[in-house]
Amino acid sequence: MAEKIKRIEDLTLGDEYLFETVMQNKELCKSFIETFLEIPDIVDIEYVNAEEAYKDSFDGKGVRFDIYVKGQDGVAYVVELQQSDTNEIDRRLRYYESMSDSKQLPKGIRHTYKDLKDSYIIFICRKDLYEKGRYRYTFRTTCVEEPGLKLDDGSYKIVFNTQGTHGDVSEDVKAFLKAVEGMKTENTFVQKFEAFAKEVKANEKWRRGYMQTASRIKDKEDRAEERGMEKGMETGAKEKAIEIAKNGLENGVDIQTIILMTGLTEEEVRSLD
Repeated sequence: MAEKIKRIEDLTLGDEYLFETVMQNKELCKSFIETFLEIPDIVDIEYVNAEEAYKDSFDGKGVRFDIYVKGQDGVAYVVELQQSDTNEIDRRLRYYESMSDSKQLPKGIRHTYKDLKDSYIIFICRKDLYEKGRYRYTFRTTCVEEPGLKLDDGSYKIVFNTQGTHGDVSEDVKAFLKAVEGMKTENTFVQKFEAFAKEVKANEKWRRGYMQTASRIKDKEDRAEERGMEKGMETGAKEKAIEIAKNGLENGVDIQTIILMTGLTEEEVRSLD
């Protein structure tokens, strides 16, 4: 059964709609990237086409990043909150990287590969997808024959795990990951995000936007659930009809009578004989 719409008062940093809005605060977003990636101060960041659905040229599959920004040197940062395990996280990371690269080198402009800046795909996951208990999993491309040899391609894929228990990350990162799970904290880094989140939830325009978006999502889920139930009922009815038809054939009932009893076609009945 589709879940009810979550009350605005109950939303936390672990809810995608609120998380994305909070990250639209440039100072907080800068602080998040600096803290989670342990990099020096970012002078400035630029939000890039926040409302655009990026389309892949060969099959039209679209993706809209939660947060896609560029640093002062053109470095791309994609920040995504993953609510559940879709059993495709590795491929999703790969796809996001390819879409990020395509944004850096748009068509119609002459580029060389040197124009391709570093990219960081940052996922915050609410399940330990790799089951190693780490707060952070960092992936780089390495050589199979020479594990110490890495491609200098400027590509970083980093998965943070809210269920982590160990690993070399700061107390600020640990506290933020716990806050995503709705846990209270006295951490000053996290409190800045939560204070802004509180302001956001009090904004009437944002509240209307959230309710409209949540209602559309719920309606879509409800329709999908109804279609699933209808399909299940149809499947059950068909299986019952087949069972009756088999019993009829075994007991010598003529095919035309079985067709009238079950609604199956003559071809379907004869295939059971």
